[in-house]
Amino acid sequence: MKPLRIVAVLTAGLLAAAAVVFVAWNPATEKTVGAPLLEIRWHGGGIVLQGKVRDVATQQALAQGAAARLGGETDQVTDWLDITPTGLVVADPAALAQLIRLGQEGWHLQRRPAEARLAVQSLADARSAQALSLLQAAFGPGVPARLIQLP
Repeated sequence: MKPLRIVAVLTAGLLAAAAVVFVAWNPATEKTVGAPLLEIRWHGGGIVLQGKVRDVATQQALAQGAAARLGGETDQVTDWLDITPTGLVVADPAALAQLIRLGQEGWHLQRRPAEARLAVQSLADARSAQALSLLQAAFGPGVPARLIQLP
């Protein structure tokens, strides 16, 4: 093979690899394969609310639930919720707020397009069972809800 041809083949290979990496890491691609619509993380003595919800009432219920969980410490609540007409519909915001109050350090909730997941320390304790019930109520019977063991 001629050196110029080798360079052309290597360049084509590198461009193909770059295209694969771009598609794999592209945020638009992530949205289509199940990126979270809503995330709630109990972390570092605070609570992070992130995603898109459809109305102010839902946003306020979640922020108030987080503040209540933290003993009224609103400065420990990171509210990155966007309110948009295309945002997530929460079937029962009060149930989700109650779940936030029940949560423990390290828990991580993700509402994905096809399911709701809650990572907890124990899959078998009473708190986790109550959390699963609230998770199901929050998103309604049409959304599968499951607990995941934290590492």
